Amino acid sequence: TEPVLRREPWGLAARIRQMEPSRSRSPHREAATKEPGRSAEDDVASAHALRKRYEPPWQSKFRVSAVLRFVRTDGTEGTIEAVNAEPHDANIRGAICAERAALCRFQQYEAAKGGRIVRVVCATDCKDPIFPGPLCREFLTATCEPECEVIATGSDENSVAHPLRELLPLPSLYRLLNQDGMKALGEKLGGKVGPPADDEQLARTYTEAVAFARKQKAQATVFPVLFAAAVHFSDGRIHTAAELKGIEYGCTVDAVSLLLPEMVRARQETSAPAVAIVQADNFGLAHAPFAAARSLLVEHGFGDVMISGHRDDGTWAHPMSVRSSLPFANFLEIFRS
Repeated sequence: TEPVLRREPWGLAARIRQMEPSRSRSPHREAATKEPGRSAEDDVASAHALRKRYEPPWQSKFRVSAVLRFVRTDGTEGTIEAVNAEPHDANIRGAICAERAALCRFQQYEAAKGGRIVRVVCATDCKDPIFPGPLCREFLTATCEPECEVIATGSDENSVAHPLRELLPLPSLYRLLNQDGMKALGEKLGGKVGPPADDEQLARTYTEAVAFARKQKAQATVFPVLFAAAVHFSDGRIHTAAELKGIEYGCTVDAVSLLLPEMVRARQETSAPAVAIVQADNFGLAHAPFAAARSLLVEHGFGDVMISGHRDDGTWAHPMSVRSSLPFANFLEIFRS
């Protein structure tokens, strides 16, 4: 057979290869295989074997492979493998991460049968291990148990592991629920929650976000939970934005991301930077920014902005910076060279 020609890495991909542990990206290979339990080292080796045998995506020139290990209700185990894929045009938003592509296969073949993911391996072309990116962490958190083992491994095949719960602080209150479950939880907690009693700035921001979310009734025809977000600037001004839902769910633009144009404008034209963000829904529940928004905020210089949200019991989480909400993900290294 003819040898596979490897494109030489350049630009962003080349810089990512030199980074310290930070981030990821991602479709598929074959359906789940039945096999006896294997070690983490075996799954890491499988992820690298998969990474090495496929052509890098055209745009990033950066390969990511994922291996999901799951356990069936009868105790047998299996794995699902996938790689990252990117569109052959300039709309890089359409890229699909390896981890989420593998999760699609899991939902197709195993989830409805009671399968449970116990390990996720993410292998990349970067020399150092890179944990799954925010979008994948969010999808994993909505699918897997908090103690699921997540292993990151670089091209030198060294690896590091953390439980999933450590990769995405302040996860969605609605994780692991369907629409009916979300509405039931929203109605249950909505009567108990309110603004924080000890933080006037956060309380004002929360109140504005909830009020704006409740105005978005037309969007309920697409999805019943309505989101809006508010950003508080250092001069006391508050700016709000509502999520723009798409009938094709992947076209949806979250509320916090829609705050960014005003935040960038304020940074360029005023001396009053953004200091705090609250996202809230029509039930009154406060949520930390979704994964895509966290990533954009950090990558575009707003990592020090404070965020918070309600915990599962309806109490307020201690405020943290956006950067702190994405541990093991030093995206800023990409833009410093």
